[in-house]
Amino acid sequence: MKKTYSIQLNGVKIGTTYFEFADVPMGIIHGKVNFENVESPYEFIKNHCHKFKVTINEDDKKYKFIDTQVIPELKVYLENGTELTGWGGAISGMEIEDDFEIQFGGIDYTIMRTEFAHHYYDYYKQECDLIKIGIDEEFKQICEKILGKNFNINQWSEIESSDEFQTEKYCGGFDATEMEFCFSYYREKEEYWFQLSLTDIERIKNMEIEFLYPRKAE
Repeated sequence: MKKTYSIQLNGVKIGTTYFEFADVPMGIIHGKVNFENVESPYEFIKNHCHKFKVTINEDDKKYKFIDTQVIPELKVYLENGTELTGWGGAISGMEIEDDFEIQFGGIDYTIMRTEFAHHYYDYYKQECDLIKIGIDEEFKQICEKILGKNFNINQWSEIESSDEFQTEKYCGGFDATEMEFCFSYYREKEEYWFQLSLTDIERIKNMEIEFLYPRKAE
C-alpha cells in the first residue's frame, strides 16, 4: 500500500518519501527522499548539521555525498497529519545521482503492524496475524458508494456509523475517533479488521492499491 509521508525540517516541509523498504525486526523503515524547493540537498543538509551540531558520519565534497546520524529537527508526518514516532530520522545520499534516502528508526510493533502492514506481512507472512487479500468487486462497490456521497472527513465524522456498509464479506463505516473507515472482513468463519483513510478509498477507486492487510479480530 503506497502512502506518501511528509518530511519537515524545523517545521518546514522539505519533501516526501514512500518508505519503500523496511527492516521489520529492527523497527527501521527507509525510502528515497523526494526533495521539494531545495536547490542543493547536500549543502542544505550539511549546513543544518553544522548549525545544530548534528554528527555527520561521512562527508565527501567531491561527490557531494553525506551521511548523518539522527537529526532531531527532522520530522515525518503520516497522511492524516500525525507525527511518526520513534528514535528519529537520518539522511544519507549523493547529490550528483539525485539519490538521497531517509532512515527512520525506533518504529514500535504496533505502528509497524498497522501503518506499515505491507512490510510487516512481507516479512512474517503466515507467521503473523495479518492476511493479504486482493481488492475485489464487492469492496470496490463499497468504495464507490463512499465516494459517491462526496463528503469530506468532517462531514463523515458528523454521521459516523460502524455498520453503514454491509455486504456478504464486509461490514463497516466511518469511525470519528480513528477518523478513518473501519471494516470487518469475514473469511472461513473468521473475522479480520482493517481501516482505511478517505485518501485510501480514492486510491482503491483509481486502482493504486491492489491489496489489503486485515488483522485477526481481537
